[in-house]
Amino acid sequence: MDDKITFTITRRKLTELFMALVALFFAGGALASILKYLWPATAAKGDSAEIKIANADEVPTGSVRKFMFNGKAAVLLHMPAGFRAFGSVCTHLGCISYWKEDESILFCPCHLGKFDPNTGAVISGPPPSPLPAIDIVVKEGAVYALKWKDPAYVRTISFYAGAA
Repeated sequence: MDDKITFTITRRKLTELFMALVALFFAGGALASILKYLWPATAAKGDSAEIKIANADEVPTGSVRKFMFNGKAAVLLHMPAGFRAFGSVCTHLGCISYWKEDESILFCPCHLGKFDPNTGAVISGPPPSPLPAIDIVVKEGAVYALKWKDPAYVRTISFYAGAA
């Protein structure tokens, strides 16, 4: 009795198998990209990372410094009352607001939104909510960003999804 099992693979079958593996590899990459977009990484609760924005003497009173915080555009303002930091993405349609020195306001050029530089509150225009504030600390002559003041609020703004 001949109990041999033979396994024969043709070139055509080998090519089909190889093409299926390549397709599976690309589909896995596409799926991973989609999942990463839908569920972005967030910082662990209680984690606090200090990000150096600038040396305090590099930002004179009445001026600003742009920086990135948690992958989002942000701005550090040096007001007469001290330093303030806010996310600079407008809460209306996601345009980047900037410091308008002649009016001493944060201004969104897309729909003429104006924000208070001390609180981030909406002064005028269509933005529905204030700019999200960032906790900062000044130590050893440098300004550091710590965390969003209200991470739950930041998560509710679609343009900041995944920021907190």
